[in-house]
Amino acid sequence: MNKMKEKVYEYLDSIGITYEIHEHPPLYTCADHDKYHLDFGAIGIKNLFLRNHNKSAYYLVSMPDEKRIDLHTLSMILDEKKLSFASEEDLYDKLRVTTGSVSILNTIECDKSVIVVVDRDIIVNERVGFHPNENTVTIVFKGTEIDKILSGLDIEYRFMDLEV
Repeated sequence: MNKMKEKVYEYLDSIGITYEIHEHPPLYTCADHDKYHLDFGAIGIKNLFLRNHNKSAYYLVSMPDEKRIDLHTLSMILDEKKLSFASEEDLYDKLRVTTGSVSILNTIECDKSVIVVVDRDIIVNERVGFHPNENTVTIVFKGTEIDKILSGLDIEYRFMDLEV
């Protein structure tokens, strides 16, 4: 089993999070989820890994997949001058994953300077699904458990209303 995925399961078990495991073909985008007609009974979530202009701040942003936000607006919400997508190299250096595996669960073993931003519409959902550092698995748990998951880690995180 993937060691990083195993660490996610171990961490969630250690803090008492109940979850379901769903294996599936590799998913790189929200469109892939739809292509395979997967239904875990959970809200669809997109995860973005962004950086500011001078690479002094990195953000892992999770929001419902039906929401749209441009990087300029998100820059203003996060009080940054300019945001852009982080490179593949930054993604691996900071989160230890590759494209398609970005999720809030990367924070269990990531560079602790990454700032996590979660849209409030996610945390009010009964069922949310995230990849546990591998895009061939989705684990589903209660959205209200996200605060418990993130608060046990040495990271900065924010729950925000991200505008459509």
